[in-house]
Amino acid sequence: MPKNAGTLVHEAEQVGWDVRTERRWTGRLWVRAAVLSGLVMVRAGVEETEHVCAWNEATGKLVASASTGGFKAVREAVRDVRVVSREQEATGRTVWGRDAAEWVRQMDEAAAKVSAALSDARDAFNALDGSTPTGARAVKLGSAAYAEAKTAERSATDAVEAARAWLAETNGEDARGCASWRRAIVLAGQHAKEAGEAIADAGARAEREALAALIIEEAQERLNVQEVRWRGRLAESGGEASAAGYGGLIGMFEGSSRAWCAWFDGHTDYDGVAHAGHGDPSLSFVAQYDAWAHSKRSSQSVYYPARYTSAALIAGDRADAAAVAFTLAVVDRIEGSGAERLRQAAATVRKNPEGFGTSNERKHLASWARYPHSSFGEPTRVAEHAHAEWAALQNAVAAYKGVQDFEHALHWDMHYAVERDNARTDAARSGQAGLDEACADREKSGQTAEAWATAVERLAAARVRVHDAVVLASGDVERAQECGGRVREGDALAGDVWSAVRSCVEAYDAVARAKRDAAHYTESAQTYRDAGVLADYVAECARLEDAAVRAEAGREETLNLYGCAFADAATAVENRHEGGLR
Repeated sequence: MPKNAGTLVHEAEQVGWDVRTERRWTGRLWVRAAVLSGLVMVRAGVEETEHVCAWNEATGKLVASASTGGFKAVREAVRDVRVVSREQEATGRTVWGRDAAEWVRQMDEAAAKVSAALSDARDAFNALDGSTPTGARAVKLGSAAYAEAKTAERSATDAVEAARAWLAETNGEDARGCASWRRAIVLAGQHAKEAGEAIADAGARAEREALAALIIEEAQERLNVQEVRWRGRLAESGGEASAAGYGGLIGMFEGSSRAWCAWFDGHTDYDGVAHAGHGDPSLSFVAQYDAWAHSKRSSQSVYYPARYTSAALIAGDRADAAAVAFTLAVVDRIEGSGAERLRQAAATVRKNPEGFGTSNERKHLASWARYPHSSFGEPTRVAEHAHAEWAALQNAVAAYKGVQDFEHALHWDMHYAVERDNARTDAARSGQAGLDEACADREKSGQTAEAWATAVERLAAARVRVHDAVVLASGDVERAQECGGRVREGDALAGDVWSAVRSCVEAYDAVARAKRDAAHYTESAQTYRDAGVLADYVAECARLEDAAVRAEAGREETLNLYGCAFADAATAVENRHEGGLR
């Protein structure tokens, strides 16, 4: 291995990278490659990263390719990146490379930002003036946003307290119960920030709604006048007001018109069930159309009164007209790559001020003022040259946005508030579930550790029993053989003694077999222990205990046979002495 590669491998191993070297064929020569792999921290978790550097097997020189890096580049990448311990990630001591203490520290910082956002929101809310109708509307909008900011801050506080409690309970040994609250903290920060922005915009929104209220009222009057004139034409021609006629008046699409007529006049569905109509030709068709549209409202369908739709069209047209007027007033001062095209469009519109055949040019002029682009210059830079037109444009755009604010107040404000509340609730529930799961895992791991300890004790006790049985049985055989050596061939009980000795040796063979089996079971149990397979380890313990039982039974037999040999040998020796004395 070249010196550079050896240094790289050594430094990588020191900081926790997994290093392996392998031989590769590049298609033209054999190379040696050092592969450095490990888990590294990213913004939202950890990911597997691998660096490879290769060198010529024969010369030791670097071999560069698209998939390998140089020694220096890989060394810098390895040195500058924090590697996450796989074992700690697997056991839960760290999550995303952060231990419990670091998670709590980061959550404290995030909760402090949420509290600061709530403080800013409180100051902005207290600064609102509710002495005027517009101010009262601003206070109402701000109070809803401020209540949500307080709820978000409380959820962040609860999450941090739960994480701290887990940190204290586990003494920092498990980060899972802290990391599970991350989503709750993040959502609380986002929602508190959004609430602060809503409070800051409450006054401006109330002013926009005041401008839009006049346009909405005008739109309602136009709708009513349109219906009155329509009824008058029907009366002059002898016709009668109907749902189909009103649908044609307002230009409804065919499918919507059929649904509107079925609701107004009644219908029979495909199952043959008759449905009574809800309409009355003598009443206002405008109000009945709104009632029909409201009846179609669902989680997938949003309803807006007809006056809101009409007001949006009126406000949009006025904003476009104001934008065209402003652009015409300042077009000679505009600079940028698109300025010449704007001047051409302005010349066309000036030639035909009534607007016939100039819709594209007017749209282009309005888009520059309402939706500015950097290549055309910013409208604010030339606004000082047309104060009146600029003010009219700002009011028209504010009125258009005010109509949208009314639509938001009708549906979307509550819809998004419910979504945010549900998101915080789900995050809190997920955090608690993660904490409960971590607690269960710790309890399970504790039970597993206790079970391992019990199994290890069983194995050790069984091995001791086998060892003791083997030692004692071996002593029995030695002593029995000594007894066999004390008798002579002419003694009356010599055959019995020697038979007992042979049986004792045979009984010891069973003890020896139990010893060999115990050695095999012990080796297998160690393999299972290294692999962490508790069930198989316990099974080997049971087999070893069975071997201990067989060894002890064999030792009992050798003891009994030794006793028989000892007694017979003593009798034979005594008889031989008595015969000699006679």
